[in-house]
Amino acid sequence: MQRTYFLFVGALALHFIATSIIVASNQNNTVDLNALLAFKAAIFDPQRIIPTNWSTSTSVCNWIGITCNARHHRVAAIDLSYMGIAGTIPPQLGNLSFLVRLNVRNNSFHGHLPTELSRLRRLKYINLEGNNFEGELPSWLGALTAIRYLSFRYNGFSGSLSGRLSNFTKLEVIGLGFNFFTGNLSEEFRALPKLRVLEIESNQLVGPLPQALFNLSSLQFIGFTSNSLSGYLPAHICDYLPQLQGLYLSWNYFEGEIPSDIGECSGLQVLSLSYNKFRGYITKDFWNLTTLTVSYLGGNDLTGKLPTSLCSCICLKYFW
Repeated sequence: MQRTYFLFVGALALHFIATSIIVASNQNNTVDLNALLAFKAAIFDPQRIIPTNWSTSTSVCNWIGITCNARHHRVAAIDLSYMGIAGTIPPQLGNLSFLVRLNVRNNSFHGHLPTELSRLRRLKYINLEGNNFEGELPSWLGALTAIRYLSFRYNGFSGSLSGRLSNFTKLEVIGLGFNFFTGNLSEEFRALPKLRVLEIESNQLVGPLPQALFNLSSLQFIGFTSNSLSGYLPAHICDYLPQLQGLYLSWNYFEGEIPSDIGECSGLQVLSLSYNKFRGYITKDFWNLTTLTVSYLGGNDLTGKLPTSLCSCICLKYFW
């Protein structure tokens, strides 16, 4: 009799635990559902793919552009790129606590990014290229410490970059080209030890390149073409950039000589320094750039000859 009683109590406890898990799971799924329904209400889809497919009669995990994780069946990714969608990003999107990837590139989204997105602590990838977002780069992006890829190219963002990059300890790629960012570059780049790609071309940045930038040993590509940057390149530019493959600084106001030890950049493939104020003699260190495939040096006050072995691919660019 006592054994039967304990078995009954144990079964009742297991039933209670299972019921609690199901209820909690349903509540979490409801949170994700409500967030996506708010998103659906905030956008206009001329092809009517979203209005038709995002139906409450099916699981959100089966909706177009939505991916759920296998363990919790929570929304982990939103990918609505190249769908011709217009609209805004609603604050309810910040309730997708398991979201890792957000990609809405090449659409017609507009407006400001809601501060509620700062709650997406698992977010690693965000791509908003090719839209019409406006306002300053949100300061709350510094709270997204898991983020690895940040791209806001071809938008209407404006404002200063100063003080915006702290706490991005895992950030690997920054793509902010073709915007209206102004001001100086911050020494806060020292807080980005895993940064591989830095691309902020075609903005309105001024001042010198921060010294901290040349201490990031993980950097492979540096791109600041078409800004108003000035100053000198450090004398030992590649001492702490062993992985540098591309240096894009054309159409700025850099001056002085090209560093004499540029030949130590053993992995450099693209060197773009045209239309600046560089002067002086092109040293024989260029002969050591055996991996170099493209070089733009025109529009400066340079003299000297390039290695004959490189002329087939870069001499015309040199004379531009």
